[in-house]
Amino acid sequence: MTTTLPSLAKVLDGKALADAYRAAIAQRVKAVEARGGRVRLDAILVGTADNAARVYATNQGKTCNAVGIGYKLHELGSEAEVATYDDIAGRVLLLNTQEHVHAVMLHMPLPDGIDPYSVQKLIAPEKDVEGVNPANIGNVVYGRSSLAPCTGLAVVKMLAATGVPLRGKKCLVIGASDVVGKPIAVLLMRTDATVISCNKYTGQDAVAALAREADVIVAAAGVPGLVTANMVKPGAIVVDVGVNRVAGPDGKMRTVGDADFSPVAQALGPNGWISPVPGGVGPMTVTMLLLNVVRAAERAVGIISED
Repeated sequence: MTTTLPSLAKVLDGKALADAYRAAIAQRVKAVEARGGRVRLDAILVGTADNAARVYATNQGKTCNAVGIGYKLHELGSEAEVATYDDIAGRVLLLNTQEHVHAVMLHMPLPDGIDPYSVQKLIAPEKDVEGVNPANIGNVVYGRSSLAPCTGLAVVKMLAATGVPLRGKKCLVIGASDVVGKPIAVLLMRTDATVISCNKYTGQDAVAALAREADVIVAAAGVPGLVTANMVKPGAIVVDVGVNRVAGPDGKMRTVGDADFSPVAQALGPNGWISPVPGGVGPMTVTMLLLNVVRAAERAVGIISED
């Protein structure tokens, strides 16, 4: 699952790792069907001018179908007639009651004035494949089996792929958002790592000092070039969660992470690891959603998985 740049850190290839997981997921889908079950993702998309959400929903359907997972998109409202809170909440509650529905998610954004949390908390915990229901977040904290947030799962699975045990390692999480940074920190705690969480008030000098001592750095702040070569020690692991659009030297827009990739890879040396952007955490996050979908379906037919 890795490629190596000459005299640089080993590259955590998220796309290759995701492909391996998807092959295994396809087999697990067949096992559910062999027991008479069905594996399907029911996704809610609220009519909006945000075309990116619709494109994402379309691609999500193709991704599900590629591994044998069914996909049903519930479209509510339109630009002319905006869906209300009652419309969205009502559809969530309806899906909660339907026995043939095992996996539910809510596409963002929602119309102005509707708090996503107020709807997400209504999704039945056993069907909440994005891990956004407070009950599932609580299960992550308590270390119980749950449907954990997909980006956090992606980071942990990628770290596991390095073969480096995390017990006792110093792990620095840069970024403390509710849906990314905080769940990552908690999931790392479950590996018995020593975890430090930084937020926007930590200060750049303090972040840099902490990073130089870290065995693992998870960059999830959404700040391009935040992690520089002088902030990492040789042999460390850098998992880059950031997705930022910036203008390249030619003026064209390109996607970069929170780490200054090439200089950081050089500083980490051949014993270190780094994930690229794109091609790192992104493909794995999408795949972890598929994994959560099949997990939910497995539980419904009595298959207990330990992953």
